[in-house]
Amino acid sequence: MNDAPALREADVGIAMGLCGTDVAREAADMVLLDDNFASIVAAIEEGRAVFANIRNFLTYILTSNVPELIPYLAFVVLRIPLPLTIIQILAVDLGTDMLPALGLGAERPAPDIMNRPPRRRADRLLDWPLLARAYLFLGPMQAAAAMSAYWFVLDSGGWRYGESLSAHDPLYLQATTACLSAIVAMQVANVFVCRGERRAAFSFGLFSNKLILAGIAAEIALIALIDYTPWGNALFGTAPIPLAAWIFVIPFALGMLALEELRKWFVRARSSHRGADVVRKKPWR
Repeated sequence: MNDAPALREADVGIAMGLCGTDVAREAADMVLLDDNFASIVAAIEEGRAVFANIRNFLTYILTSNVPELIPYLAFVVLRIPLPLTIIQILAVDLGTDMLPALGLGAERPAPDIMNRPPRRRADRLLDWPLLARAYLFLGPMQAAAAMSAYWFVLDSGGWRYGESLSAHDPLYLQATTACLSAIVAMQVANVFVCRGERRAAFSFGLFSNKLILAGIAAEIALIALIDYTPWGNALFGTAPIPLAAWIFVIPFALGMLALEELRKWFVRARSSHRGADVVRKKPWR
């Protein structure tokens, strides 16, 4: 505990803050200010929670990149009016997404977090499973909802493929607004599924993280201002959309929740099966 060379070589060198030497404290990675060994457990729990929360934050933020990219690919490949403008992307990235993402960063430690084995040295915050979940699973579902809402408004307004629309055409403004609003609606559902990589979305308790709820309320208020106020329409190039457009998006959000919960159930079941195999293979002593 207080031997400087050993503290340097240890994975995590721990020195006493009250009775430890100055050399030991300088060589250590962690200093116990109260000389209480229980503080080590608390520090490990907090560290694991911070690691998990950052991963949840990254998943939530990266997911919205896909529905922001797909409209531009569709614009180039399908030669359709641009479904989402630059200023509307900024409205998502710098406006509606920020507070819910901060709420994810303040999530309490999971009840079983200290029952999990230590992470491997090679584990990183940003790895392939996280990117695959964000870019290949959750993101495409959000993109499908956004583009479907865009087409829904255009089709309801009588637009036909190949027809040109000016940037100030009311139908075009409504269609881009529907695309933007669908992304925000899907992100509201996404913040719940991103509260844990394996744990069921609503097992945390709906009111256990009030910052997330405040972030969702602010997100809804902001998109309402963008969609239904004159200054919001003028600044973000939007127009009021009918209630039917919102109702159209709801099944997409519920579908994403259901599919993600199914994925989590499958991952938990597979992990339990592997754990049972390890127990059966362990030799008796």
